[in-house]
Amino acid sequence: MEVRLGHGVDQIDADGVIVAGERIFSKTVVWTAGVAPSPAGKWLNAGTDRAGRVRVQADLSVPDHPEIFVVGDTASLDQDGKPLPGVAQVALQQGRYAGKLISRRIARQSPPAPFRYFDKGNMAVVGKGFAVLQTGKVHMSGFLAWLAWAGVHLQFLAQSSLRVSVFVQWVWTYLTGQRGSRLIVNYHAAEVPKPAMEQTSAVQTR
Repeated sequence: MEVRLGHGVDQIDADGVIVAGERIFSKTVVWTAGVAPSPAGKWLNAGTDRAGRVRVQADLSVPDHPEIFVVGDTASLDQDGKPLPGVAQVALQQGRYAGKLISRRIARQSPPAPFRYFDKGNMAVVGKGFAVLQTGKVHMSGFLAWLAWAGVHLQFLAQSSLRVSVFVQWVWTYLTGQRGSRLIVNYHAAEVPKPAMEQTSAVQTR
C-alpha cells in the first residue's frame, strides 16, 4: 500500500482516478471523508477540543460568556468522563435545556440543574424491513425493530402532513421496491428555433 499525502483527487471515472495529474488505474475506488465542525470556536474566540468543537460549561454556555450557548455537534461537553456524541439525541436535549434556561433567566427564576444527557438508545436501518435497536439492556433486530424505528422517525417530523407523505412513500417503497421521488435523468433540451433568415430561405419569390 502506498499512501500519498497532500494531494487532492482531480478526477474519478470508470478507469480509476487522477491524482496530482497522474492516472491511477483501478476498477474499484473507495472514497471516505471526515466531518468538520462549525468554525464557531474561531469567531467566538473560545476554547475548543481536538476536533474543533467549542468547549462549553455544564449549562451549555461558553466560558466567560454566559449569554452565549452552543449546542449539538458544535459543542463539546464531557459527561461521566466521556465526551457526548454528536448525534441528534444530544442536540435535541441540549436545545430544550438551553431554551428552558433562557426562559427562566427572562422570568428571573432560579436556573435548572446542570445539563445531563439521557441516552434513549440507538436505532439503525440495515435493509428492507430490517433494523437494529439498542436501548439499555434491550437489544432487538428484525422487522419489529424496523417498525419501532419508523414510528420514532415519524413522531419527530415537524408537521402532520409531512408524516403522512413520508409514511405513504415508505409504504410505496416497501411494496414496490421503487422510491416515490425520482430525479429527471432523461432530459431533452428544447429545440432552439432557427433564425428567421433560415426559416424563409425555402420561400420562392416571383
